[in-house]
Amino acid sequence: MSSQDVLNFLGIGLLTGLFAVATIIGTAMRLDKDPAVDGPRALIAEFFGLWFAFTFLAFSFMVEGATAQWIFRGVAASAALIGFIFAAWFAGTPEVRVRLDQDPTGFETPITALELQQPTTTKSTVVTDSTSRP
Repeated sequence: MSSQDVLNFLGIGLLTGLFAVATIIGTAMRLDKDPAVDGPRALIAEFFGLWFAFTFLAFSFMVEGATAQWIFRGVAASAALIGFIFAAWFAGTPEVRVRLDQDPTGFETPITALELQQPTTTKSTVVTDSTSRP
């Protein structure tokens, strides 16, 4: 195993981690929902599922033999599916307190959520009827 193989492995690991984060952010933007609302365990499960999926998918193009390629692609699809299943399983579960004098960490207003302050407008309730006759 040469240093080039190690660098390839590290590069693929970093790039697929970036792809996993980009996929989570893209989905959050598309759905207009902060992924942190589901809790940290769901977010971590989704990240690792996508990371393993992208890693096996990338390695499927680097092996010789059609059978090995399709095995890696099947493992990639399974990893993504398992990651999504665990993310759905962990979504909405209550978080455990770190210490008894602290509140649970999940399900608060997320730090990344934007709270837009919109100016209050006064509605005019005056109804004018232009069809009335004197």
